[in-house]
Amino acid sequence: MRYPIVFWDSGGTIFGPGREGALTDTPTSTQVREGREHRVSLALEMFGHRVPPDLGRILQDTSSGLQEKFGARYSLEVLASGFYERLGLPVLPEETLLVADAIGGPRYRTWLWDGVADALRALAEVGVRMGVIADTDWTGRMMSRALAGVGLRKYFGPVICSCDIGVCKPAPGIFAAARRLFPDVPSDTPVLYVGDNLEKDVEGAAAFGWDAAYHVTTRGGSSGRAVLDFVQYQDVVTLATG
Repeated sequence: MRYPIVFWDSGGTIFGPGREGALTDTPTSTQVREGREHRVSLALEMFGHRVPPDLGRILQDTSSGLQEKFGARYSLEVLASGFYERLGLPVLPEETLLVADAIGGPRYRTWLWDGVADALRALAEVGVRMGVIADTDWTGRMMSRALAGVGLRKYFGPVICSCDIGVCKPAPGIFAAARRLFPDVPSDTPVLYVGDNLEKDVEGAAAFGWDAAYHVTTRGGSSGRAVLDFVQYQDVVTLATG
């Protein structure tokens, strides 16, 4: 087996944007983002709280201030707590964690890139150990929830999200944090990173000593910077298990 460990990016690599006009009733990622105020208002009502008429503005202002304050550690869970503070509500994790999920919304199985679920299944069946490394304001708990919702969480061990550790790709610290979570695997074991961003994913992984597979979502490839440029996910399986 060429790569006993494979880490994956999330957005753009596992999840796509969803397809307008697809034969499905599920919304696109854009539609989910546009629905966040409605979801948050329903969450507040469910907990018996008053919904402010300018909820959208409060969310946006709170988000802007907290992003400046927390930097790379800003997350939707931080936003939910700050939102409660802004409304003068007790910051109860029992409620704010659910509100954070309401802000983020769902990720649907119809957003998965064609072939990615089959590729993950095939890699898992031959014993490849996998994880997720993502630059995101979704915490690892939230990302795990999203992966579980589309039936993929079972294929991954570590789920490393930048907001949890305050380090973003391509900085080596985020790759190091992920690698430490496989302490039983020898340090010289080859690792493959699968992503769709040349600077953050391909060059970041290479600088840390890993190989990268580049998901080509637009015109052009990696110009040799990745060991594989791919559109078909089966090519990742062939590479990793070859």
